[in-house]
Amino acid sequence: MDNSAKKEFDYKEIDTFEKVLQFKGETLDQFNARIAGMDVDTVGYEKVKAIAFAMNGGKHVTEGYYPWFYNATRLFASFSFIRSYRDIGSADVSTRHLIINGERADFAGKTFLKEYSQFINGADA
Repeated sequence: MDNSAKKEFDYKEIDTFEKVLQFKGETLDQFNARIAGMDVDTVGYEKVKAIAFAMNGGKHVTEGYYPWFYNATRLFASFSFIRSYRDIGSADVSTRHLIINGERADFAGKTFLKEYSQFINGADA
């Protein structure tokens, strides 16, 4: 997506991780090369950071919402989206993962469940 698409875009069109990368101007091959050798949870972190960036229209925010999940067994099989909560980020609390509004945070939590699980559980789904 070019810069004009970043200014006016429908975040609901970013419904796959490949589209997240496209929004950032990165290909899946470039992403895979960049994360080669990283631990699984670090790869998940990179994915969640990219998702939040795309959901925010290319902005980093310090106030916003983040998705919450039910995680009974620390496995993807029991991992599910609950809702989003509003927060004000601070230097030590995941400011890069905040999403600009609750609607977008809900969408991200439901759409990118596997990526959030990878970050939180430190395991591939």
